Amino acid sequence: MNFRVGLLALGAFLVALTLFTLQPRPGAAQPTTPTPRPTRTPRPTPSPTPARISAIITVDAAADGAPFSPRMLGNNLPAWLKRQVFEQPVFRARVAASGIRLLRIPGGSWSDEYGWLSCETGVDQPGAFPCRFPWAARPTDFVNFLKVTGIEAMYTVNVNYTAQEAAALVAFFNSAITDTTRIGTDIRGTDWYTAGRWAQLRAAGGNVAPLGIRLWEIGNEVYGGKPAVKGCPRNGWENTWTCSGEEYIKGNAEHDGFIKMRAAMLAVDPAIQVGAVGHESSLGRGWAYNVLLHGGSIMDYYVVHTYPQYYNYGNPSREIAHILGIPQQLWPKIKSEAEMAFGDAAGGRQIPIVVNEFGIVPEWGKEDFRNYMNKHVAALFIADSIGQMIVNGYAMAAHWNVMNGPSPELGGRMVNEFGLMFDAERDPQMTRQPKYYVYPIWARFGDRTLPLTASADPARELSVYAGRAGTNTVSVLVINKSERPADVRIVLNGVQHITGGLVDTLAASSADATTAAFNDVIDPKDDLSDAPPKPIAGSATGRLSYTVAPYAITLLRLDAR
Repeated sequence: MNFRVGLLALGAFLVALTLFTLQPRPGAAQPTTPTPRPTRTPRPTPSPTPARISAIITVDAAADGAPFSPRMLGNNLPAWLKRQVFEQPVFRARVAASGIRLLRIPGGSWSDEYGWLSCETGVDQPGAFPCRFPWAARPTDFVNFLKVTGIEAMYTVNVNYTAQEAAALVAFFNSAITDTTRIGTDIRGTDWYTAGRWAQLRAAGGNVAPLGIRLWEIGNEVYGGKPAVKGCPRNGWENTWTCSGEEYIKGNAEHDGFIKMRAAMLAVDPAIQVGAVGHESSLGRGWAYNVLLHGGSIMDYYVVHTYPQYYNYGNPSREIAHILGIPQQLWPKIKSEAEMAFGDAAGGRQIPIVVNEFGIVPEWGKEDFRNYMNKHVAALFIADSIGQMIVNGYAMAAHWNVMNGPSPELGGRMVNEFGLMFDAERDPQMTRQPKYYVYPIWARFGDRTLPLTASADPARELSVYAGRAGTNTVSVLVINKSERPADVRIVLNGVQHITGGLVDTLAASSADATTAAFNDVIDPKDDLSDAPPKPIAGSATGRLSYTVAPYAITLLRLDAR
């Protein structure tokens, strides 16, 4: 036998023997396979609870504090809302209850398209600017609305008027029907007669008594003139005759400028103030420099518009954090740059700064696909912006706007609503957005600010403002920009004890929410009467502990003795 073959045979024999011995014998007990013990189902691991914010707020309640004007609580009321909306009881009641103290009229860029006299009479008047939108609200409709609501007005005069047409407009709102002040003939040969003539036109509309508008400005965003005008930007939007700051102030052979228009308006009513159009970026040698160089010594205030943009980072948390951090940087920067420009071009004169348009917007040319303009994050932004403008010493402020309607440049969809309320034509309920309720909260804050220190980060955690709402009432307004609850310890220096107080809140489930509750009520009555503030217990000392909800705006009004 071949050795290899013999070895293979021996191997096969051993394998067969092994298999035979492993087979169970007949009748033998069968081995059992042990049943494995059941494994314990692991308990679900809870998501980690965000760490709470712990902060100390110390207020110098004994300080005199700094006053601020109720004109910081302003907004805009455009003519395109029409007379029908102005006269709706719900609209009137909601604007009156909002806490808004100033309304700018007749409507942004429309101000430089609006022919006041032609629109009032319903017929284009010879020598006057035409009524390009005959269906829009008339000057009389504004008078009626402002009288009913009791809100002060600021008027933006069409920069394309002559000085005399602007003066006649002042007379319409402010003069007595017996006023014989001569307005005279304008640069184009039109006689504008006397102030009383235009007061009589107001009286013919049912308003004999003057309204008395004290705040005026010449033109809207004049620097953004349409490209057909020499020197204006290729993407210009404004109906104006110049984009030169010097011409805007001085005028030319065919157009009256700021200086001449202001003088004619003051001749009709010396009590008014007239502002000039500046720019949010005041540095350099552009528009703002020339406006200040040629008009800084006479303008009554300097006007700024700003619309900070938010960006699509592909991460909503990052986008929201970006928006909420804007106010702490934006408002000190605009103020600082304006004051440097005053020193450079206006001889150092500290001109009052007025921001009569502001709001967040998406990147220019891109749709507001995240809809942040209409979410709770916009309310947090506006609340903090008002506070920052107050503590940085701005004179007046007006958010854009009460009601707007969809904006074509942002896609034209219903969600693209700048306003505090949705457009009445598309939403008959005129739904109030979360940002509406910022105004009733700030309206209850008081009229003075007090010095304070706070241990939390104002850009990412808590932005805090303190003030006085009466002799013995200290206000503390806390804006929680975080998803975390905030346990705050309030210390009122100079106070022996806190006898009690009231709390107003605006809270939502997240910064991304489209609804928010005002004092725990999501859709309160038009006059907010069913959403009163909540009482808060006092303290035997000048210290008080309170928990601020995530993403909430909380106003504590403490009775301090």
